[in-house]
Amino acid sequence: MSDDEVAERVRIATRVFDEFPHQVAVLDDEGVIRATNRAWETFGIENDVGVEADMVGENYLAVCRAGEDEDSATAAEGISAVIDGRRDEFSFEYPCHEPDQRRWFTMRATPFEFEGETLVLIVHTDITDRHRAETNVSERNETLEMVTGILSHDLRNPLSVATARTELLRERSDGSDNDDLAAIERSLERIRDIIDDALLIARQTEPESLEALDLRACAERAWEQVATGDATLVVEADATVEADETLLAQLLENLFRNAVEHGGGDVTVTVSSREGGFVVADDGPGIPESERDAVFESGYTTNQDGGGTGLGLAIVSRIADLHGWSIRATDGPDGGAAFVVSGVAVEQ
Repeated sequence: MSDDEVAERVRIATRVFDEFPHQVAVLDDEGVIRATNRAWETFGIENDVGVEADMVGENYLAVCRAGEDEDSATAAEGISAVIDGRRDEFSFEYPCHEPDQRRWFTMRATPFEFEGETLVLIVHTDITDRHRAETNVSERNETLEMVTGILSHDLRNPLSVATARTELLRERSDGSDNDDLAAIERSLERIRDIIDDALLIARQTEPESLEALDLRACAERAWEQVATGDATLVVEADATVEADETLLAQLLENLFRNAVEHGGGDVTVTVSSREGGFVVADDGPGIPESERDAVFESGYTTNQDGGGTGLGLAIVSRIADLHGWSIRATDGPDGGAAFVVSGVAVEQ
């Protein structure tokens, strides 16, 4: 390799070293900093490290050991272990907070050979975004666990009492048909099914078994469970789909309820089958293209004043996921909204 080629490689390596977004330093076998990159120097300037910002010539082990917190001592011990050959590498996470900003970093120490000399590469990486995301997930999991407990225990207990009292009323009746009592029994059974489905969704487990279901019959039964007013259901589906029956019912009910809430009491809802799936469409106002992904997010609602929770379509999306289906919102054939469910095993 010619001298010019060597010089070019050095220039490239130097440029890459400086452009690397993480804070990087090279230490010798005494812990003295031999080189740092631009990100390291910038961090030193912004955080007033108390020495030259690039810290070249400073003993990094001494700087760490001078720190009064446990993380500084951990860093010094880990780097020393790498220098002494007691560890192949060392890494740990630590907080680095300011009065107006909370941050977390990871530090990694890795040895390498250069021109017969053993050096140690120190890399500090800002992991604040990842740490916050993990914290959010942890907090949501705790909330989900609490909700799961409420569903599985606190809500089941009064439901069991209501069911037992209903059975007593049935036994005490004179044997004649009682439409009100029958409606209560159906509602209690439906609540039990919804609890089971909600627990299934919350725990993100797959349905235990799938059945071949008549889409027309499922749609008509689901329609009966929704307060639809003067709305009209049209089923153009003579097809069998493979699904969990109660979950499919809940998916359809939520789509029907969404259509009535946003399309008005006289909306027409059409269920049709297609290759690899089915479609639930209405002739209401439709969904703006910019909002079609957001409607499936938990808590998203345009009907908050009317009691909307923003959970209906989020549940629809989760049920689709549990079946391995996909769902998207688009324009309906009559100018309203259409929800296209794909990836379904369908027999026409």
